[in-house]
Amino acid sequence: MEIFGVIAGILNLSFSFGRVPQQWLCALITPVPKIPQPQQLADFRPISVTPILSRVAEKLVVTRWLRPAIPPENIADQFAFKPTRSTACGLASFMHHVTRMLETNMYVLCLLVNFSKAFDVVNHEILLDKLTASELPPSVLNWIISFLVGRSQICKVGDELSTICAITRGIIQGSNVGPYLYITMESDLKPKSPCNMLFKYADDTNLAVPEITDVTLSDEFLYIKE
Repeated sequence: MEIFGVIAGILNLSFSFGRVPQQWLCALITPVPKIPQPQQLADFRPISVTPILSRVAEKLVVTRWLRPAIPPENIADQFAFKPTRSTACGLASFMHHVTRMLETNMYVLCLLVNFSKAFDVVNHEILLDKLTASELPPSVLNWIISFLVGRSQICKVGDELSTICAITRGIIQGSNVGPYLYITMESDLKPKSPCNMLFKYADDTNLAVPEITDVTLSDEFLYIKE
């Protein structure tokens, strides 16, 4: 409790000036295996451990400003990183709507899309254009820009540390604000036809196209890639 006032002062100054302290911009990367016996770098997930004060600030940005700024209808098809949503909710919704489609169609085609390195290749300019179009206060928008720019990371394996490496693209996996920046980036990805449906869980995007539709599955896939 003795340092509560100091921490509150630091956070308030950071938000009011729209600046992230330089000390918060370096992340410690701990490689987490995706499979039981990893053999190559692609078999690891790079989880960033950011400073505690940075994580506190990020959580405040998400709950106070970023989450309320995203129109609910824009992320109604997203089942990750949201309160009361989960993989179980996503599967239940997917099965419900496919079953409803089968009541008036002989079949439903399903395409499961996974964006490779989705968090790592987010274009900052496109993301910031979408954030600017939202109702975020200017100081918060500047804070997010400051959070994304000038970042660096160090990789730790056992007791060994790498040299510091600059990060010039993407958003931070393992941070509090990163997931919400990603779903903001992907929020305007919708099916080309209202007859078809998309179901998203983070970067896993599932497309359902019934037999009777005005846009084929192939055309929808080209539209998603575009």
